[in-house]
Amino acid sequence: MRRALCCCVLLLLVAVISGCGQVNGAAPRTNQPASGSMSLTDLRNVSDLQARFNQDAGKPRLLLLVSPT
Repeated sequence: MRRALCCCVLLLLVAVISGCGQVNGAAPRTNQPASGSMSLTDLRNVSDLQARFNQDAGKPRLLLLVSPT
């Protein structure tokens, strides 16, 4: 019983410590974009996707595929 209690306390302590502080001096996270304006674009065909993808070469990109079914 005592060993289980010590394990629980240790796990709780690790959880509390790991949730505190910043990593490598990183800025705190916010829900707002870091810089520039972000928007979603409706693409009608593959050539639209290819043109937009090539336009942003060297930048991180996120593709969302949404289906109504």
